Amino acid sequence: MSKPRKASAALAAREKARARAEEITRRNEELIELATGYFVAADRIEAIETELEEKIASLREQADRDSAAAREEAAGVVVAMLATGEAKRAVAERLGISTAEVTAAAKSAEPEQPATAEPDEGESDE
Repeated sequence: MSKPRKASAALAAREKARARAEEITRRNEELIELATGYFVAADRIEAIETELEEKIASLREQADRDSAAAREEAAGVVVAMLATGEAKRAVAERLGISTAEVTAAAKSAEPEQPATAEPDEGESDE
């Protein structure tokens, strides 16, 4: 009689092990599905952040161009005010800026000159 008991005990143990393995497999599959969702979302986050950085860079470039144009316009106004014969100090006071800013604006509005301009042939220094 002890033999049937061993066989039935082994059978019960095998069934228990099989049920446990099925539960582990089911849980593992569930975790794989959840992890897949995580990685999809993480990839989307990375794509969004990359797109954001590209847009920020583009906006910075546009802002730099717009600022440069506005600075040129402001410098042109300063030069026009100086061209009326107004003193730098008076222009600075009227605009609420320093005389150094007036001078800098006037210099930035001047056309750039080559650093080493050589006289043309045939010209004399007299």
